[in-house]
Amino acid sequence: MRLILSNTREDAGERLADVLASSIGKNPHLKLGLSAGRTSILCYTGLVQRFHERGGFSFRHVTAFGTDEYVGLTPNDHRSTRYLMNFHLFRQVDIPREQTFVPRGDAKDLEAECKAWDLLIEARGGLDAVVLGLGHNGHVGLNEPGSSPKSRMRVATLTPSTLAALSDGSRFKNLESTPQTAITMGMATILEAREVLLIATGLGKADALHKMVEGRSGPSVPASLLLNHPKLTIFADRDAASRLDDASLAKAEK
Repeated sequence: MRLILSNTREDAGERLADVLASSIGKNPHLKLGLSAGRTSILCYTGLVQRFHERGGFSFRHVTAFGTDEYVGLTPNDHRSTRYLMNFHLFRQVDIPREQTFVPRGDAKDLEAECKAWDLLIEARGGLDAVVLGLGHNGHVGLNEPGSSPKSRMRVATLTPSTLAALSDGSRFKNLESTPQTAITMGMATILEAREVLLIATGLGKADALHKMVEGRSGPSVPASLLLNHPKLTIFADRDAASRLDDASLAKAEK
C-alpha cells in the first residue's frame, strides 16, 4: 500500500489526476472503473484540465465503467451516475460514448443488468485500474459494511449512514428523495483490477481511513479488503489522515 498525503483535498485530487493522466499516456487502451463521488469528481476536474491544457494523452481508446448507479434513476436524471460522469468527464474529453458504460438504474430486470455487466467487464479483460472514493462507513463503490470479498455486481441496500450522507442536499435534497438501493460493482471485481486508486478527503473520512488502515481487515469495513491488493494507492488530505498513527504517517509520501 502507498499512502500519498496532501495538504488539501484539492491537492489530493490533483495528484490522483496526475497519476491517471500518466497511466493513460502509457497505456492509451486503459480500461478504467470510475466512481462518481464528490472526492472522485475532484480528480476528474483536474484530469479534464490536463487533457485540454497540457495534452500528451487521449481518451479515444480508453474504456470506462461506472462503479455504481442508484436504482430508479434514468440516465438523464441530473442525480444519476451516468449524468454526473457525462457532465464532469465523458463529454469534456474525446472518449467515444460507446466506450463508456454505466449500469442502468432504471432497468426493468436489475438482476439481468448486473449479470450482463459482469460479463461485459470479463469480456473486456477486466479493469486495468479502478478509482474509488472512501465512504464515511468504510464503503467503496456502494459495497456497504458486510459485503463479501467474493461479491459481484448486484443490487445493494444502502445503510442509514450512507443515506444520511447522500441526503445532505448536494446530490439528493432530502432523505425522502434519496434512493434506498443501488447497483454496485462487487468487491471481487474491484480486487481483480490491476490497480486500485482510492481518494479520501475531509475530516468526515478520518474515522473510516483510520479503521481501514489500522483496524482489523474484514467485511465490516469493506475498504480494508483493499489492503490485500498488490497495487493499492491511497490519496488523502491531512484532515482525512488526522487519525492515523505516527507509524502510518511516517510511511506516507508527501
